[in-house]
Amino acid sequence: MTVAGITLFNPEKGRLKENIEAVINQVDAVVCIDNGSNNIDEIENDLLKKYNKLSLVKNNKNVGIARALNQMFEFAKDNNYEYVLTLDQDSVVPENLMSEYLKYMTSLDKVGSLSPLILDRNYAEVDGYKGDIDVLDKCITSASLTSVKTWEEVGGFYEPLFIDLVDHDFCAKLVEHGYKIYRINTVHLMHEIGHGKTKNVFGKKFTVLNHSAFRKYYIVRNRIIYMYMHRNSIDLKEEKGKYYKFFIKTIVCEDKKIKKLSAMIRGVKDGKAFVKSLRQQEKGE
Repeated sequence: MTVAGITLFNPEKGRLKENIEAVINQVDAVVCIDNGSNNIDEIENDLLKKYNKLSLVKNNKNVGIARALNQMFEFAKDNNYEYVLTLDQDSVVPENLMSEYLKYMTSLDKVGSLSPLILDRNYAEVDGYKGDIDVLDKCITSASLTSVKTWEEVGGFYEPLFIDLVDHDFCAKLVEHGYKIYRINTVHLMHEIGHGKTKNVFGKKFTVLNHSAFRKYYIVRNRIIYMYMHRNSIDLKEEKGKYYKFFIKTIVCEDKKIKKLSAMIRGVKDGKAFVKSLRQQEKGE
């Protein structure tokens, strides 16, 4: 028994309808978790009544991606669903998604999550892969399938992160608990991270994602928290490299630099303060 969960925040109605119709016949139910959308009444009136298998959980404000994801799993647990397929509001899944996933969910060893092969609109090429299955150290939450039992065992999604690196943190917890993250290469999902543009700087090509200042704050803050929380299980050198490159790309390649850098500096301060509080908790202070 599987429920698909879709996080909503001011969704475009036509795209959301396309998303729902692509997945609803592949699962037993669909639940939409709304994070204070301005158009939720219109969405509710036009879509909720149309689909018998569709439920809606309304938050009065944006409680963040992590909380919304936990609400999906809480809904699944309360209604005796075994698996949750997590979706973005604009990710339209292929028709073979669940049929492919169900081939592997019970046959592979220590499944934490199953994820699709992501085709990012910002990149012309896909990272190399071999065969139908790859083992990853992390995946995005969109179109990932995870059991309620596993979610509960690892402690769910970490709500203080609010939005960015929520998926990285959850994946790190899966790995730390001995689970594996599998990419099913026979399932493809088109996905866009940020609003990417390729820029040429000193003869070298960079893909710049152009996140807003709001997102820049959380990406920087949360990477500091993520690196501390999982310092014993992740490649810290690699993560620090990503951290510094993020600053460099913003300074060299993006517009609205001052606004974005100001947000990122606040992210550094707040991230360090959060880590300090975690250290104090660990010491019992």
